Amino acid sequence: MNRTIPAVAAIAFVLALTACSGEDGDVTTTTGDAGGTVTSLAAAPEAGDDATTATTAAPAPTSTTAEPGAPQIPEFTILSRTPGDEGDTVVVLLDPDSYESLTDIDLQNVLSEVVDDFPPVYSAHVIDDETVAAYLTSAELTAAEQQLLDVHYLVRLEEGFRIVFVGPFEESGSTVLGS
Repeated sequence: MNRTIPAVAAIAFVLALTACSGEDGDVTTTTGDAGGTVTSLAAAPEAGDDATTATTAAPAPTSTTAEPGAPQIPEFTILSRTPGDEGDTVVVLLDPDSYESLTDIDLQNVLSEVVDDFPPVYSAHVIDDETVAAYLTSAELTAAEQQLLDVHYLVRLEEGFRIVFVGPFEESGSTVLGS
């Protein structure tokens, strides 16, 4: 009889450890812009279930969903090309019907493709409305023209490598082509 109590206690202890190991749930990790991570196990159990959920959180996490396969580059047309000593200046028109949403990465991919497929490119201006193409070189714009330019002028390439986001992507700042 004395051996039964320690054996039952040992079995109960092993079962408790196994139940709390966390190996039963799916683990999800999300990395935020600030380098923080959020790791969580499967969804919380329903009422009456005797399972646990663990979470480790960091400030301001963000998540991104990516489909496997090659990235889809928005369709574009070269509206104009002006030769220069160090390379050409091109105006690129995106086709808004070729994408559902647009990111700064999409714009980087467009510029990369333009530079690779249509050399020599020293500078480029990417827009999504053909009417604003004339505003890119205009010295004086009306308030309405400037407002239209601010909405449809998305990104420019300077000196063949520096990407500067403008208009609705201005918060993305700048980066280097190929980085």
